[in-house]
Amino acid sequence: MSEKTFIPQPILKIKSDPEIIRVVGKKGGDVSIQDINLQFIMATLWWEGNPQLETFFNIMELTIKRALQEVHPHEKLVLDYTYTANDTLEDASEIMVEIENVEADGEVLKVEGDIIVLSGNDDRGFFKKLTSFRRKVQKNIHQEI
Repeated sequence: MSEKTFIPQPILKIKSDPEIIRVVGKKGGDVSIQDINLQFIMATLWWEGNPQLETFFNIMELTIKRALQEVHPHEKLVLDYTYTANDTLEDASEIMVEIENVEADGEVLKVEGDIIVLSGNDDRGFFKKLTSFRRKVQKNIHQEI
């Protein structure tokens, strides 16, 4: 009789709320928890005049890599995600990020909680809100880290 050895698979869990995005890498009994403090990051980016969305995506990608690296060492991480804004990026009050695929050295990982919603104050006028569906932005991102 042959015995099968159980090899735990890495899992990525993402939980977001308006203030913090929590990224959890898990494999067997090993867990890595990494937080992204949105208010602090966005305030710092605004103050320094840096491009907010691009910098946020860089931070998100590196945080996912760090969380997985601590429980599942790997050389290359592949992230595929789509972001959708409810208006032009300059006027959007909500941006939704959907993680579609995560691979570590070619191994496809299970992702739980694959949607991150960034929302802010909506100070667009009535007409601009009404016609925003025409300006909605959606973009697919493929990143290798």
